[in-house]
Amino acid sequence: MSLPVQTLPAAAILARASAAIGKVDLWGKRGVTMLSVDETEAMALLLAPLGLAPTKPGCAPPADFFPHVKDR
Repeated sequence: MSLPVQTLPAAAILARASAAIGKVDLWGKRGVTMLSVDETEAMALLLAPLGLAPTKPGCAPPADFFPHVKDR
């Protein structure tokens, strides 16, 4: 039996990601330790559609971090 997938409205993703950036902006590295799982997830949900290529654990980073973004 699979669990239902819950979607998060775009406004909620933006608000959570903005709160995360606010913490890091205000407190620097200390702010990173204060992020909630939801705030961290929201930042990832924003970066993925922007085209940032993931680096899997234990793997080298990609040569091109934004492979799907074309020069204009």
